[in-house]
Amino acid sequence: MANYNSGQVKVATPGSQTALSLTQGSRRLYDFSDRIAELSPEESPFFVYLSKVGKVPTSDSQFRFLEDRTKIAMTDRTFTTSSNLGAIAEDTTDTMTVSSSPWLIKGMVVMVSSTVSGMGEGTNAATCVITAVNSATEIEVRWLRENSTSAVSIDGSSTAVNCQVIGTSYAEGSGAPDVWSQELDHDYGFTQIFKTACEMSNTARATVYRGYADEWQRIWNLKLREHKIDIERAMLFGQRASVGGVQYSEGIVGHIIAEGAAPATDGTQLSYTEGAAYHKSIASGSMTYDNFLSDLEVVFDPARGGSSSKLALCSLPVISLFNKIGGSSFIDDSFGGTEDNPGRYMFERSNGTFGHKIMKIETIHGDLSLVKEPLFRGLASTFMALVDLNHVSYRPLVGNGINRDTSITTNVQQADEDLRKDMILTEAGLEISLPETHALFNIEGA
Repeated sequence: MANYNSGQVKVATPGSQTALSLTQGSRRLYDFSDRIAELSPEESPFFVYLSKVGKVPTSDSQFRFLEDRTKIAMTDRTFTTSSNLGAIAEDTTDTMTVSSSPWLIKGMVVMVSSTVSGMGEGTNAATCVITAVNSATEIEVRWLRENSTSAVSIDGSSTAVNCQVIGTSYAEGSGAPDVWSQELDHDYGFTQIFKTACEMSNTARATVYRGYADEWQRIWNLKLREHKIDIERAMLFGQRASVGGVQYSEGIVGHIIAEGAAPATDGTQLSYTEGAAYHKSIASGSMTYDNFLSDLEVVFDPARGGSSSKLALCSLPVISLFNKIGGSSFIDDSFGGTEDNPGRYMFERSNGTFGHKIMKIETIHGDLSLVKEPLFRGLASTFMALVDLNHVSYRPLVGNGINRDTSITTNVQQADEDLRKDMILTEAGLEISLPETHALFNIEGA
């Protein structure tokens, strides 16, 4: 049991029979921010992870943050041109209208192709060097060669032409190249005020009930868990809004559903929507390892700017799907392998640091830590949310010596009421940066 000074809140370790005890008397305010996450962590895994590894206080109820997509721009280095280039011959020049690409500089070498399938030898492709950058949407180029024995006509009048930077090249003795910089993107979020009350008449408080030493303590433990689960729901499903003087925080799933779009793919090239998470519906019968690995290829694509590991919040049916044993099981048939002979994956179960059971899947693209999310039920019972913990933060309001993270105020009842009423309050929000680093799977039929 945690020990506090006289008059403070006391809370037992999860699972013990000794519950919370509050000093009777005048109204008191107790900081409970570090303890609430430790109560029944399996009931609210996302909030627990955020509280333990992603807490960043904010001094403004409308917090703002920056997003740096420089890594994405450096990795991808693709753009399109809508110019009708016509016949191309070596050592000729053209002016090209291109998609907004502020990172283009003089001296970049570019492969241009009118085909989607690729840019190799034998395709309708040509190579040029940028000789001048007139604006973020207009460049001048000199053609170095074309990939056929005759002139190549690259027509972008109806279909955008694909362009890929393949390096830089400068003349001997030339000076320093031009520089480019990408402005940081701005985004914002709101803190949300969560309140839960615990109330009981003094008659009931004085009554000795069977089965529990102190009914007031029992109710308090339930209300603390209720408060934490309410925060968990908001962090999952909330929609960012400020209506009628009330602010609402954004949730990871709420954000993906509102803003996300599945990236377009073809046989050779991955693409994605900048600023949007990966969002896909798939039938459970199609959840083979091969299909799943193709999806992870997109999710962990370095051009999305994320890390090599993600927290996978899974509904109970989805966890079952990954753990079923039988002739048609995902793991048995699709993964296969052992620790000594891993084959295509490494698969292990363990107890997590914060009180969760974790199923870890290691793939060539990245690692997933699967954790049961009990609030994924009903309409969300087929969900699996992949969260990049490097790009989410729990933002409690803290400023001017006032901490609005989870606290307990005792004796908030009216002076003439013959009862006890205490209140739990949290003011915090969820920051979601670089949405393209997160993903949501709806595994239909799971």
